[in-house]
Amino acid sequence: MAYADFKTLLQVEQELEVTIQQASKLYIDISPVEPSSWFIETMDLAYDLALNINTEAARQSLIVNNVLIELKKILPISLFINRLFSVDTARGLTGYPDGLIGDAADELEIKAPVMVLLEAKNNDINSGFPQCIATMIAAALFNHNANVSRNKLYGVVTDGVSWRFMHLQENVVTIDRHTYPFNGGRQIIAILKSCIVDNQR
Repeated sequence: MAYADFKTLLQVEQELEVTIQQASKLYIDISPVEPSSWFIETMDLAYDLALNINTEAARQSLIVNNVLIELKKILPISLFINRLFSVDTARGLTGYPDGLIGDAADELEIKAPVMVLLEAKNNDINSGFPQCIATMIAAALFNHNANVSRNKLYGVVTDGVSWRFMHLQENVVTIDRHTYPFNGGRQIIAILKSCIVDNQR
């Protein structure tokens, strides 16, 4: 069993002993930021290309990964894409997160604290919630085992066009009801930056 085997929110609640709730527009007031000229130029081509190819791999590599690289350019973070993150195989907390952001200086290995987990989907992004939440729970356990405490862990599920955000605090997962559009990535980058800065305090 692995992260991808968590298919429903009820399964996550029962097997991983968390409470899942919703809240409205948690990040709607975060002001957009101006991306780098590199990002703007890259996305002028990459965004439409990803939608025309219309596969999960294309959306991740051409949209999502470029957002993560832009974050890496502006913040001191470690970034892992499709890297094995095995924390507790007996509970199914193992697998390859589409994106993982940590508070370290390099990418030699995943180190605590892990701050943000990301799951990419080609469509029906809500279907990615269980897998993303399972990965967040694994990250919380990973941080705990390393004696590194963080108030919140953040999760993102996206198809590149629509972005959904959530956070894990203690044993409660709160999913933002609002769907945030990509719209050039300005607010998406701002929200992710806010999540990271909040976690680095």
